[in-house]
Amino acid sequence: MNKKRWVSIAVIIVLLVVYIRTDVVSTGEKTGTTTGKLGDPLSMLSSKSPFSTETYQEGLGQTIAILNVDGTIESGNALSAGTNTFDQQVFLQEVENAFKNPEIKAIILAVDSPGGGVYESDQIYQKLKSLKDIYQKPLVVSMGSMAASGGYYISMPADKILANRFTMTGSIGVIMSTYNYSQLADKWGIEELVFKSGKNKDILNPMRDTTQEEMQIMQGIIDEYYGYFVDVVAEGRKMDRQAVISIADGRVYTASQAKSLGLIDQIGDLDGAITEAAKMINETNPKVIKYKKDDLFNWNTLLSLPSSRLDFSGIKEDLQNSAVPTAMYLYR
Repeated sequence: MNKKRWVSIAVIIVLLVVYIRTDVVSTGEKTGTTTGKLGDPLSMLSSKSPFSTETYQEGLGQTIAILNVDGTIESGNALSAGTNTFDQQVFLQEVENAFKNPEIKAIILAVDSPGGGVYESDQIYQKLKSLKDIYQKPLVVSMGSMAASGGYYISMPADKILANRFTMTGSIGVIMSTYNYSQLADKWGIEELVFKSGKNKDILNPMRDTTQEEMQIMQGIIDEYYGYFVDVVAEGRKMDRQAVISIADGRVYTASQAKSLGLIDQIGDLDGAITEAAKMINETNPKVIKYKKDDLFNWNTLLSLPSSRLDFSGIKEDLQNSAVPTAMYLYR
């Protein structure tokens, strides 16, 4: 069971407790046993930005901004925004804000991620690439302990990539997996009845064996997404496409290996990335700020939500989606 599913289950349990608590409060209000009325936290939060900035390094010169991608790159439910999981939508807003802000002259993308969904990874890549083309701001990537697969993919618009000497990167490839419960179902006498409009409508149905034709269909999808990854790396690193294919077998590389293969530019840490970004804007004393996601749905806020405003549909959707086979730019 992946991390996202565990988070969703934990939130469901908490919300059940909250639902009981808020029902008691509502009953108390109706009988006149409470003296105050609960406010509407959602309306209060609606006007608040989902992110803020803090000073990372004092300086009197031009401003450099740090954007963090920490964790698996995937779309999340709003109710999990108070956890430490990566928030795709908030991050995209941070990116847009940093590029459009005229006070920010250069951007550092700090990546510590094993990758994630192909769609989400490409969404970040396209956003970075398009805004960089428009605003012409230098972009430097600083890789943490891991910047693999989708974590590497999103780094491709960068002017320069630095990786810590212990960084694991690369993992250029696509993966998709599913389960086959057919033997277990047979053992327990479970039979699924499927009504479908075409023979491939229930492709990858875990209750039966996958056919050879279905295997070919899915492999075709994987090969297409792999081709996109190769093209992005070839363009971003200015490498011959065939040279990328020769090293893009899904394996991860150490920083020194990646440097020798041309996948990164140099070995260094975040401070080194700041130095490189400062050079690009001819600044010797930059002010460095760091974007951070605000904890909009902390426990106090959650416990004050009226039961009538709690919406389980998003969590239900997360649980359903986690069971659907999905193509991933993910190292695992």
